[in-house]
Amino acid sequence: MHVSLASVALLLVPAVDGFTTTTTPTSSSSDVVTRAQFTSALVAGALSTLFIPQANAFDGGVGGLGKTRPQTGVVFRDPEDASSSATAGDDVTYELLAPDGTPTFLTFSAPWALSKSAAGIESRDISGGYESAFVQVAELPKGVSSLEEVKSAFFEKVIFAQTGKFGMYGSPTDVRVKKVSQSGGTAVYLSSFTTLTPAMRESDRKAFISASVVGNGLFLLVTSTTATRFNKLEKSLREVAESFTAIPAPTSTLRKKSS
Repeated sequence: MHVSLASVALLLVPAVDGFTTTTTPTSSSSDVVTRAQFTSALVAGALSTLFIPQANAFDGGVGGLGKTRPQTGVVFRDPEDASSSATAGDDVTYELLAPDGTPTFLTFSAPWALSKSAAGIESRDISGGYESAFVQVAELPKGVSSLEEVKSAFFEKVIFAQTGKFGMYGSPTDVRVKKVSQSGGTAVYLSSFTTLTPAMRESDRKAFISASVVGNGLFLLVTSTTATRFNKLEKSLREVAESFTAIPAPTSTLRKKSS
């Protein structure tokens, strides 16, 4: 059986007010398709709508997995620094800016491969994806000027927001933060929380949060792993956390921007 293209178009007109539009096929047209070809075309068209490729680029959450680029608050003094990299195990230093523009030297030991882009700074275990250490910067609340004045609830708001590294599939739950040590201008906190994986499964995690205040900015290094791996790796993770410093950078020692 042959059906003309004109007939096919009429066959696709829906019923209106109880009446159905019909037509009588004709074989006189030179432009014809078989019923099998017509059916195949309909199926192919329907399937094509199910597989439209997504074009959402992302840097992702922890381990690089996430729906959109997380907001880390990192601002490089020189944007060109965002293209550089370092080898795992290096002590790395960055020139960043606090929210009020105060130049800041930030350093820490990167135990895993370093992934640094305009979106932030992260050292990540690319072999398994369980461990990572990333930098977060936030503006201090009004009236707060020292680390001692920062409440644990503020850490929860900054680090565990849905726009952050751990919130790409929903805000983390069961968040707990407590201070475990302080040396000079840097404090280390221990946090436990539950987050969602890309497969929408709950994952219990623990993190050391290193914190320093420069200008009106709270500079953080968040070093985390899964709760099940934490006991085995606690010592090495804490060494990373305690390697972190953020201090005001003397203006005279800052590298000059290229003209």
